[in-house]
Amino acid sequence: MQQILKQLIELQKIDTQLLQLESLKGDLPHQVSLLNKQLQEAEEALEDKDKKLQSYRKEKGILEIEIKASEGKQKKYQAQLFEVKTNREYDAVTQEIEAAKADVDNKESRLLELIDLEEEITGALEKTKEEIEKLKTRLNGKSLELEKRLAQTEKEEIALRDRRENIIHRLSPRIRTTYERILKAKNGLAVVPVIRNACGGCFKTLPPQKILEIRQMNCLCLCEVCGRILVWDENISEQSG
Repeated sequence: MQQILKQLIELQKIDTQLLQLESLKGDLPHQVSLLNKQLQEAEEALEDKDKKLQSYRKEKGILEIEIKASEGKQKKYQAQLFEVKTNREYDAVTQEIEAAKADVDNKESRLLELIDLEEEITGALEKTKEEIEKLKTRLNGKSLELEKRLAQTEKEEIALRDRRENIIHRLSPRIRTTYERILKAKNGLAVVPVIRNACGGCFKTLPPQKILEIRQMNCLCLCEVCGRILVWDENISEQSG
């Protein structure tokens, strides 16, 4: 058991070092992830706006053709007015002229709406493009900064993780599971030494009998308050005793 506890002490030192290396990255990984998400959303918004713009332009083109066709009908019917011979024919041609004129008016009204919509969406497109460029600039800057920090710690992190794996594989599944569970629950601090007759994690004073058990290093002792693994570290526990 003494050997196992020494391995756990070493494992905790490695995990503490890994946490310190992770802290050197600061908030950069989160910032890069957030910027990537914002950039993706902006690009999707740009695509959506562009589709709307193309739709407006397509509808405008169709309306312009239809308006010309209706205006042609209107001129044709107006010319026919000079050829009618009866009141009935006159009324029928007049109705056709009014229908063609109403159709032109409706389509021109929609055309004006589309012109306004096109102008509005074009402005929104330009703003989104500017936003995308700004996001790309920020993302490139943060990504470069993160890469530099990763490069500074990469070799050390790889070496630490290799050492960690070596120790982890030598522990029994039960001990390994216990350690990993506490490590996760206690923010990266699973193994703590006795300091001034107290738990080095939560600083709860320990009874003498408990301290004696821990000092013998013959069993896996957990703090009754915080649940961390308690060990006796000659360099720390003796000095503080």
